[in-house]
Order: sequence, then C-alpha cells, then structure tokens
Amino acid sequence: MKNVSYEEARDTISSKEIEQINTMKEHTSSYIGKIMVSILFALLLCLPAINYYPIYPAVACILIGSLLIRYVALQPIFKVTNYNLVLYLVWQTAAIFFMIVFLRVEADRYHLIPLVYIILGYGGSILLIRARVNTYVKEIFETTAKSGKKVFSNIITKILGAFLVLAVIAVLFYRGNKWWLMNMDTAVGNSSFLEYVVWGIGLFILLIGFTLLPTLLFSPSQYVKARLIGKYAEEFRKAYRFTEKEWYGEK
Repeated sequence: MKNVSYEEARDTISSKEIEQINTMKEHTSSYIGKIMVSILFALLLCLPAINYYPIYPAVACILIGSLLIRYVALQPIFKVTNYNLVLYLVWQTAAIFFMIVFLRVEADRYHLIPLVYIILGYGGSILLIRARVNTYVKEIFETTAKSGKKVFSNIITKILGAFLVLAVIAVLFYRGNKWWLMNMDTAVGNSSFLEYVVWGIGLFILLIGFTLLPTLLFSPSQYVKARLIGKYAEEFRKAYRFTEKEWYGEK
C-alpha cells in the first residue's frame, strides 16, 4: 500500500464516498458513543479473568483505555475513517482476554499459558487481517493478481461465519450433555479416552475460532481507504476544495 499513488487512491475512493465521510464527521459523538459502549461490554468480558489472573485484566484495561484515548484525540474526519479499525481492536482484545479464563492450569504457577495464548492470539489475528488487506490491495491495484486472491478472502470469511453457527450448536449440545462429559473416564486404557481426546481437539478448535471471530468485524476496504485518506489528506482536501476547517473539522 506504500506504493499506491494519489492518482490510484483518487480512482479508488469516489467523490460520493468523500462527501459521505465529510458529512459523517459532523456526527462523531455517535461514533465515540458506540466505541464506549463496546468498551464497556469488552471490559465486562475481561472481568471474569480477575479471579485467576489479576494482571491480565489490568493489561486489557490499559490496552482498551489507550485505544479510547487515541481515538478521542483524532480529528473528526479520522474518527470516521478509523472507526471500524478501533471497533475491531476493542472486540479482539475482549475475545482474547475473555478466553484466558478457560486456560487455567493448576501446574502453571507463573501463568505462562495465558501469556503464550495472548501473544499467539494477537499474532494470529494480525496475520489474518494482514492477509485480507493484502488480498484487497492486490484485487484493487494489481490487475494481474485478481484471480485466486479473492477466493482466499471469501473462504476465510465463510469459514469464520460457519464457525459462529457451529459454536452456537456446540454450546447447546454441551449444555444438554454436560453430565456425560463431567463423568467421562479419561484413563488411557479406557474407550472413553478417545472421546476425551476428540473433545480436547474440538475445544482447541473452538479456542482458535472464538479468538479469530472478531476479525469478521474488520473491513479491509475501509482500512485501506482510511490509510489512503490519511496519507493523501491534503491532496484530497485541495482536490475537493475544502477548507482545513471543513475537511478536518473541529475536535
């Protein structure tokens, strides 16, 4: 995206979109309100972990709080363009720090398992959204690479969507069969051990799926256009003959 010129950016972002963004920046209070509501729910999801790992909910609060401060400090036009990214980051943080509740192991005295999971969770989600952004950029700006890249992005989105449905079914199934799972014999020589392994693999897949689920909120097109508007803010302002106050707005 660093190599995208202003001319290419102008061809990608229509005048109608510029006008919509300029209109929406007059209502940034609603964007801040939605972010704050999302943060409230995110913090509620992070709170259960305080019973096992007090340090990690504190870290989540710091991360989410810093996101809010940085978002509020943005100029109105960038509040509009960066809304989707900030919303995704809030819910991604909520998902990761909520899931550590299920990673409590008595033998892990130094709480290293949640730490490794947090690192891998953020790393995996960043790699996924980076792949989606690269796919979108190649679709739009590289005409020779439009064949197989779109398929990859669509497949990932469909897989996560299907996972959401399966997760709901799995939760309902678990509630109906909890007694059987709690009384399952986990001895290696017992036939139930294989069932235990299968459930273990299933729970691992659920962990990955729930961790990556917030990436469905992330919009590659909005992210790319936000980056381009930020990069060529002055060029767009002059091209559409906005004054600095009209374009950037008042904080």
